[in-house]
Amino acid sequence: MKTIKIHLLFCIFILGFNSCNQNKEPKTETTSISQPEMVLDLLDLQKNNKLGKDTLVTVINDPVYHKTKKYQAVNAVNIVKNEVDLSKIDIKNTIIIFECIDGYKPEMPLELFWKAKPYLAFKDVDAPKGSNWERVIKNGNEMNADPFYLVYTSAEALKNQEYKWPYNVVKFQLVPKNINNALGPKNDEMARKGFVLYQKYCITCHAINGIGGEMGPELNYPKNVTEYWKENELVDYIVNPASFRHKVKMPTLGITKQQSEEIVDYLKYMSERKKSD
Repeated sequence: MKTIKIHLLFCIFILGFNSCNQNKEPKTETTSISQPEMVLDLLDLQKNNKLGKDTLVTVINDPVYHKTKKYQAVNAVNIVKNEVDLSKIDIKNTIIIFECIDGYKPEMPLELFWKAKPYLAFKDVDAPKGSNWERVIKNGNEMNADPFYLVYTSAEALKNQEYKWPYNVVKFQLVPKNINNALGPKNDEMARKGFVLYQKYCITCHAINGIGGEMGPELNYPKNVTEYWKENELVDYIVNPASFRHKVKMPTLGITKQQSEEIVDYLKYMSERKKSD
């Protein structure tokens, strides 16, 4: 085994829109495109000894454990290479989505992932006997990185927010880059501003018409969130969710009230463009 020293930068945004009840009839539904995907079940690959050769990865000043950590890991690019017919994949126009146990779904360009020297950690060497991971205390809750934790060896990954560092990963999904175009406004500049913000802050945890994360609730179907939240309260909630709920999961995102209003304008736009059964 070889030892690789890296610094780890890890950031996970957790968003949660829950309901304030308002009575309002659902609006007209229209059809959205289906989401094509190629899925790699990492637990299944592990069970069948198809993850590949492992190596030892050393992470200096791990921000989750706040100390140097060592992990057993496998080359994440090789997993994709071994399981996907690359002749059918346009790497430059594909994104890779990391599906986590709780429904969190960060994504990055597959081409960037390809160049990043990513490793999929599956065991914490410093974990207590009988456990694969040392416990992490976060917001008063005990958690760990099981079953997989994605890390990188490139220095660029430490400063570029396009690189994702998720843990609790269970699947890789490969989808066309234009998959999110189904959610993009075509001729509404105000809604497009909100769409750009939604992609940056919301889509990893929330879906619209079934496209996006599953950590938080679907925002458009069967009812759009603007149909059961008061608009002014929804705007304020997105800016400062802790002012509405004790121990809320959604963090303060650092966005302005105007940006929040633009996100809500986009959500209202999508309320007229729902997925059909």
